[in-house]
Parts: sequence; C-alpha cells; structure tokens
Amino acid sequence: SSGGGSSAAVLEFVCLFTHDLKRKQKRWQDGRLKYHTFNKRIMVYDERGNFVGDMHWTRDWDFDEGEEIELERGGVIVQVAECVGSRNQDLTELLDKRAKEKEERQLKAASRPSLLRPPIQSTPLHRIPNPQDHFQTRHRPLHQVIGTPTGHHGRAVVPTESPFEQRHNPAETSESRPQKRRRYDTTPPSKLGYAQSLFGAALTLSA
Repeated sequence: SSGGGSSAAVLEFVCLFTHDLKRKQKRWQDGRLKYHTFNKRIMVYDERGNFVGDMHWTRDWDFDEGEEIELERGGVIVQVAECVGSRNQDLTELLDKRAKEKEERQLKAASRPSLLRPPIQSTPLHRIPNPQDHFQTRHRPLHQVIGTPTGHHGRAVVPTESPFEQRHNPAETSESRPQKRRRYDTTPPSKLGYAQSLFGAALTLSA
C-alpha cells in the first residue's frame, strides 16, 4: 500500500434515473453519477445533490457512457449519459471511512452471537425426545419402578397351592361330591340284614 498521498480517479457523468421499474411510460429525472475507479462504486445523486442510491460495477468491461444499470436498493434504473468531468480523490479519506465502516460491522457481528446464544442453548431442551430414551424408560428395572422395599410393609400372603392346583382342585371336589352322595343315596340295610351281619344268623325281629 502506498502512503497517505495516494489518490484515484473519480469520473462524473450526467444521467437519467427513474423509480418506475414496471411502468411502460417511465418518468425520468435528471441526475449526476459518480464512478469511483478505486473500488468500482457507482453513486447516483439528483440535481439538488441528494443521494439516490449506489451499486458496484461487476462487469468485465470498463464502466463508460451508454450503460443502463439498476441500483442495489430502492428499485432505481439509471441511464448513463456523457462524462462531464474527472477528478482525483485522496484515498486517505476513503480508507478512513472504510475502516470506520468495517469497525462498525465487526461490532455488530460481535453483538449478534450474544443475542443468539440463549435460543441456541435452549433449543436442546425443546428437542424431540429420542425413541431410545423412551425405550430405556419403558424397560427400567422393577426395583426402580416400585422402589426398594423398606421392611415396613406387610408380608405378602404366599398361597399354599400353585395356580395349577387352584384351577384343578375345584374340579376334583366337584367330582368327589357325587361319589359321597352315592354312598348316602344307596338304600340303607334293613334291620334284618343288619342283624344278620352282626350275629350271622337269621333272626326275626318283632315289631
């Protein structure tokens, strides 16, 4: 880089500009256009010197008369007429301005992460749970679900019969009951038969 006395040419053109991008009959206004050869910046002003807009020239050829351009902001079309002058600009002023703009951009960029940090840190809290997490919680060990026994609870009543025996015992009792009933349903032995069984002889018992 050269010293503080370095300079670059600034070309001044007469131009016409309009805000009517979509209208067939556009209303053109007279203006002035300055082209900075140092950074290829185009700046457009109206006749009273008010700033209209700007853009950077990115074409492969040199900027010159007869170009029609559209500014970056505001939707302005500019038709470049003849060049009316050229002057050399001291770059120290421009470089100082660019340095200030760069510093302001860096300060804004440094403040943006601090504003974005809380949402970034809070987003994991609102994320959709992983299905594996549900699997782990669904199949926890039994002692984690019901808690570790403390000994203060009542003892569980342990059945003396297995579920298999409990299912089959009612069937056995129901089958055994008709057998007992059959014993009582049989006709009782007569007194004569009872006496014969006792004494072994036929006895006639009087009424």
